[in-house]
Amino acid sequence: MTVSVYVLDVPEFEPVVHTARTAGMGVHQMGDYLELTTEDHEVVLHREETGMRPALWHAMLTGGLTGRIISFTPDALHLCEEEGA
Repeated sequence: MTVSVYVLDVPEFEPVVHTARTAGMGVHQMGDYLELTTEDHEVVLHREETGMRPALWHAMLTGGLTGRIISFTPDALHLCEEEGA
């Protein structure tokens, strides 16, 4: 079971890719997207660590995810494994 976020492979999302790597997430190319993934049961990414503006931060999930959103605020994204997965 994994938790994954799929972001478009463009320079605008490089800060979240760097932050995900720092949080111990793996990064894998998937076509035009990058899969940011972890085997951990939960992961929290903090916007302040990315330096991203709020509008771009909120656009981060447009590529989709594997798992469940616990909370997604202007300050942090908290994801966990899908229950029963």
